[in-house]
Amino acid sequence: GCPMSIAISAITSQKWAEDLWRFSGGDGVVNFWLADSGEGGTLGMSIQESKYIRQVFGRLDRITGLEFEEKNSRTRSDIDFYCVDKLGGNTIGVTTKLKSWYEIEWVDGRGGELTRSESWAIGHEIGHALGLDHPDGNPYDRRYNTVNDTIMSYNFTGFKGFTSSDTAALQSLWP
Repeated sequence: GCPMSIAISAITSQKWAEDLWRFSGGDGVVNFWLADSGEGGTLGMSIQESKYIRQVFGRLDRITGLEFEEKNSRTRSDIDFYCVDKLGGNTIGVTTKLKSWYEIEWVDGRGGELTRSESWAIGHEIGHALGLDHPDGNPYDRRYNTVNDTIMSYNFTGFKGFTSSDTAALQSLWP
């Protein structure tokens, strides 16, 4: 394969990963819930958006030592997903650590259509929940971009999913 374009240590956060391990009960099963009907005043999700999240977890199921299970209520979940109208400033996605779960929100791009930037934002936020971090703590580091280096960069040059560096970093956190 290609040589790593960014060091694994530059894009991992042991703390985020440890929190997810704790939230999930340390059994290797991570439960997620989709607010696809617009719970809590959110927009709800299109079939494309919820299908995409499930596909990302399907891929992560294969590349990490974790198993991802969708729950039909947020009471038993470790990661909750909400599509929202807006977040602060020009933010298009955010992962918030709460008492015993992560909450992922992203801004709806074009209604039911899943845009490339939405796909990137969702993947980026899932990356955070699983223990990935911005390159050396600086998402705008000009040496890195979303296609060649890491989904965790803010230098959006297109989107092809998790890079080989992201995959290696996730496998180092979740062997």
